[in-house]
This record gives sequence, C-alpha cells and structure tokens, in this order.
Amino acid sequence: MWVGRVAVLVVVATGGLLGGPPAARAVPPFAPPPGVPFVPAPQLSSYCWVDVRLFETLRLGPVDFCRRNLRYRPGRLECYRFIDQVCQTWVPGSGWVTSRGSLDVQVFPCPRGPEPPVCRRLDIPSLP
Repeated sequence: MWVGRVAVLVVVATGGLLGGPPAARAVPPFAPPPGVPFVPAPQLSSYCWVDVRLFETLRLGPVDFCRRNLRYRPGRLECYRFIDQVCQTWVPGSGWVTSRGSLDVQVFPCPRGPEPPVCRRLDIPSLP
C-alpha cells in the first residue's frame, strides 16, 4: 500500500494526470501590447536551382571556371569550378530577390588554351 500513496502524492504534486485544472492548462492566444497593430508575417514563395558560377572576361566572355594563381600553368591542379544554389524569393514591396550560396567546389587540371580569369581569394577554399 505504500506504493499507492507515493503514486497519489506524485499525481497531486504534479497537478493531476491532465496537467492541473483546465484554467491552468489553457494557453492564452498571442496578443500584441495595447496600441501596437498586429501584422501577420507574409508567406514568402521561392524556388531554387543548381547552377555553375560564371566569370565574365572581356576577351572570352563568360567562363565557367577560374584559376588560382596569376601565372597560368596548364595541366596543374589550379583551376576551380563553383557549383551554386541559386534561389529567387518573392518579397512583398521589393519583388523578386536572388540569392546565391556555394554548394561545391571542383578542382581540376587547367586546360590548354586561353587563360581563364583569376579567382577571387574569398572564393577559393583554404588549402593545406
């Protein structure tokens, strides 16, 4: 019978099996402070796709890779291709806003031919 008393004591101490009286369980709805209008958050619609980052050059036009060093050495692992996730989001009052985020960086041997543009230092991952 001692176990039964402990169970009753625990139920009473925790406010009953259902969490206390109904008034204590009711969650009040959110209400802004007096004088402040409540404006619901807008539902933003967006869509995303995967794209290759392009580098613009005057001589070659858009190129889909860049080189690490100023000195161009074909055959060396110094060329980079950046794979980005591009998203367009509708923002009320501003229209469509485009954002880019890097997903992957591919390193490959630089091809023979015209020199690609030099990568920005911020784009290149740190190497050991």
